[in-house]
Amino acid sequence: MASLGKVEIVDIKNANVIFLNTCGFLKTARDEVFENINQLKNKKLIVTGCLAGQFTGDDFTKFKNVYAFVSEGFYQNIKEIFNQVAKGKKIYAVTKEPTKFQTQHGKTILTNGAYSYIKIAEGCNRMCSYCLIPNLKGDYRSREMKDILDEAKSLVLNGVKELILVAQDCGLYGIDLYKKKSLATLLKKLTKIKGDFWIRVLYIYPETVDKELLAVIGESKKICKYLDIPLQHGDAKILKAMNRPNDTEKVLKRIKEIRTKIPGITLRTSLITGFPGETKSAFKNLQKFVKKIDFDHAGVFEYSREKGTKSYELKGQIPAKTKSTRRKEIMLIQQKISSQKLAKFIGKTLNVLIESYDPKNKIYMGRSEGFAPEIDGTIFVKSSMLLTLPCFKQVKITSASEYDLFGIPS
Repeated sequence: MASLGKVEIVDIKNANVIFLNTCGFLKTARDEVFENINQLKNKKLIVTGCLAGQFTGDDFTKFKNVYAFVSEGFYQNIKEIFNQVAKGKKIYAVTKEPTKFQTQHGKTILTNGAYSYIKIAEGCNRMCSYCLIPNLKGDYRSREMKDILDEAKSLVLNGVKELILVAQDCGLYGIDLYKKKSLATLLKKLTKIKGDFWIRVLYIYPETVDKELLAVIGESKKICKYLDIPLQHGDAKILKAMNRPNDTEKVLKRIKEIRTKIPGITLRTSLITGFPGETKSAFKNLQKFVKKIDFDHAGVFEYSREKGTKSYELKGQIPAKTKSTRRKEIMLIQQKISSQKLAKFIGKTLNVLIESYDPKNKIYMGRSEGFAPEIDGTIFVKSSMLLTLPCFKQVKITSASEYDLFGIPS
């Protein structure tokens, strides 16, 4: 996305123009988009993200506060679009065609500045039966390595301390452009960038994690010993119905290999409860799997029946109440696992990226390499020292809760 240049970021109540980044993956996400559009009816909205491409020019009449619909193919024009909207003009910049990445060099950072996401690929060739992403995003297409490196250098020069690589599956990066998996090569080049920062990899399927990748992650001090590996379920029949690899023993073996190659690595996963045909027996298998695989973090979601997916037509749809109950049961299992794992950090010293300060409670907040932003826990640091944020600090852990850690500078 092109840089907006110098833009005043103010409280949403006082903003003239608001970017509304959208997700069209689940009905709940789509409902939230429409709620936000309604709540911000007195603002000029620029709608971006994957749902933007689902709107038509006629929707300007329906949503009078929306001044622009902008799909991925026009992100390089965002500065011009923003300027036109600020003048009161309406812009429909949407294409259904899959597009190559535009350079992200000099992009505007909309996080707190401590971290920034770098999209290394878009789309997906997997046809998981519950997923709309191939319909919304198209086939998997990698971004040129030079563009990624240019963006990373720009972010580090601007003080970003954590680069987070994201894609529908980071493990397949380069398979289209370079005819082979190239994530390990990309990581090697990123670690050569000068500066005080670390790199995190999100969303990588176990079957794409190879020995070369593990070696690169294990050997580099700049790469977080952390992987987000979405597994979805622990029952072979349900996984087969999801059109996911269904050999759970093979998955367990791969996880063991990862832990052997990188001792102490933090692992996160995503799981779905209430998929069509999830019998009591299948759910018990999921419970056993969660206990056996013993991941550090897990996001658990209720199955969402989406039109356009293969699973929409499957028999054995699960009642909403059952899906919710099962999700809570898995979360309780994971909560116990998390609590036990975090308790082991008490007395240890961790390298913590301090991101923010709460003046009311006089406490700093940050994360170790084992915590990804927004989805994992927080490390709360009591300190009388004045810190320039963001910064890395050695922190001695003094206590732990189910999901968070507490400490003091060492």
